[in-house]
Amino acid sequence: MAHRQVAALTQMMDAVNAGDAAGYARVYAPDAVITIHGSGELRGRAAIEQYEVALLRQFPGARFAFFAVWQQGPSAVAHYAVNAATPRGPMGHEGLLFYRFLPSGLIAEERRYLDSMTPMAQMGLLGPSPARAVPALPAALHAYAANGSRAESENVATVTASLAALDAKDMAAFLRRVADDAVLDELTDPQPHIGKRAVQDWLETWTRAVPDTRSEITSILGAGDFVLVETIMRGTLQRPLGRLAAADKPFAVHRAAIFQLRGEKLARIACFMNGKELAEAVCQWPPRSGSG
Repeated sequence: MAHRQVAALTQMMDAVNAGDAAGYARVYAPDAVITIHGSGELRGRAAIEQYEVALLRQFPGARFAFFAVWQQGPSAVAHYAVNAATPRGPMGHEGLLFYRFLPSGLIAEERRYLDSMTPMAQMGLLGPSPARAVPALPAALHAYAANGSRAESENVATVTASLAALDAKDMAAFLRRVADDAVLDELTDPQPHIGKRAVQDWLETWTRAVPDTRSEITSILGAGDFVLVETIMRGTLQRPLGRLAAADKPFAVHRAAIFQLRGEKLARIACFMNGKELAEAVCQWPPRSGSG
């Protein structure tokens, strides 16, 4: 199963880079479902191929590669990057994909986390605000298979407790589990937050903006030193956050994260959310265009 999953992801990458939408779609089962949080759902191989045709037509010559895949039986999580040249300049983003594979190696289900607003900012469509750098593509795909060890279970427990501390507004308890040199990369932000003090600043920004935030874990997978999590975050945007104005309206958005642990500490956290989904939830979509 693990080898078939890697083979499928390799075939997917090769197909995208060759501009082959049909080859991309063949990695999926005939009745596969892709959920793109913040953008809708694709049902069936034909719909998946049509969607990819449109993407390749919009961004000809796009390049796609995987950083890593984490595997546990039929489940797998993959971290990818894509970039492309456009008439407005280069654009690209990173995303996180949660898969359920069939024994044949075909993908039955995918849940996709990416930020639609990142490429828009890079192309100047959101005005003169800072934009995240276009990601460089990784040179190789690294695979991590869960082994069911005690260390993996302890890592999952650490991440679960850390998220519970955030829900309880116990920042001290959360920060006790954060390494002094930790890196927190919120993929909707222009750049990572480096060091425990910067992580604390990020948390305080979110807490001020969404003081009633709470998260429901919908899936969690531990593999080696990593823990992959899907959540639904709920709250009320009571103060401005990034490009969004305060809105007295409850929201629910899908978020995912990669936690990398070093010993018992959180050493690196990468968070994935579609800013479009949050903007829609607080009635601020579409965003005001800056340059056309």
